[in-house]
Amino acid sequence: MTPQQPGWSPEGYGPPPPYGPPPAPGSVPLPYVYPVAPQTDGTAIAVLVLAVSSFLVFPVVPAIVALVLAPSAERDIAAAGGRLTGEGLVRSGRIVAWVHLGLCVAFLLVLLAFFGLFAAAGVS
Repeated sequence: MTPQQPGWSPEGYGPPPPYGPPPAPGSVPLPYVYPVAPQTDGTAIAVLVLAVSSFLVFPVVPAIVALVLAPSAERDIAAAGGRLTGEGLVRSGRIVAWVHLGLCVAFLLVLLAFFGLFAAAGVS
């Protein structure tokens, strides 16, 4: 074919060559599977929420529950093989819970020392 003839296209341009046999009539090609984004583990969220809420509600109970749930959340995330995320939430919840428990213990020690000083001074 020459450039003056109808239907001519330069080398490398034009319709692609057919690959393989055409699909059979009535057959449906497999649908494209979209990759699924990893989800955040619900237990990891609960650990962080409980640790933060321990500052607002019952000073010690939610912090202890958060510390009890943390290993389970880490185990679930590790077993999910990348489908679940939330390691940072678990780590943050654990840190907040331990800080809160430390503050509660420090507050109790200061309170005991305060009342101990009053008892030693004879103030009733």
